[in-house]
Amino acid sequence: MLALFSKTAKPTPEADAKLAQLYVSGEKATYKQVDRWISQVTNLSVWHFVEDVEDINSIVHLKLFSSLRSQRFRGESTFRTYVQRMARYTCIDQVRSQRVARQVDPEDLPTPSGSERPDLAHEAKEERQIFLKIFRAIGPECQKIWRMIFADSLNYKEIGDKLHLPEGTVKRKVHECKQMAIELKEKLI
Repeated sequence: MLALFSKTAKPTPEADAKLAQLYVSGEKATYKQVDRWISQVTNLSVWHFVEDVEDINSIVHLKLFSSLRSQRFRGESTFRTYVQRMARYTCIDQVRSQRVARQVDPEDLPTPSGSERPDLAHEAKEERQIFLKIFRAIGPECQKIWRMIFADSLNYKEIGDKLHLPEGTVKRKVHECKQMAIELKEKLI
């Protein structure tokens, strides 16, 4: 097993295919090695994440597992390169999604009035920060739906018409977004 991870041995397509199989089967040493390869990318200082690096690593593991299960690894590169490219592209996706999230106009969000007590103003500020973190983390689809509900005051049918979805699907998506937001809030508090 250790020969598969040797730094001096040149990886072969057969060894890489074996590593991919071991990873999918859940072999512990292989999982740890793949996790180290992922962390080498996600721990770089060029990525500025709102989420924890562990969350990004989990996303990479999910994508990698799915990709390997559907046999997308063809051995055109080494398995390590494949893993690290997937980690890099996942990081890029996260940075892009946060960039889109930052385009929210702060003027559209409610602000506390100046006549409030300082302690209430502080609480409101903290709640606003938590809301912004959640809003940035829920993803573009949920953000779009929430904007339609809260900013545009559209009902489920109108949202469904705009997105070309049945009303029941819109309700399900709103529920999923709400559940995701609740889970994120519990993590933040």
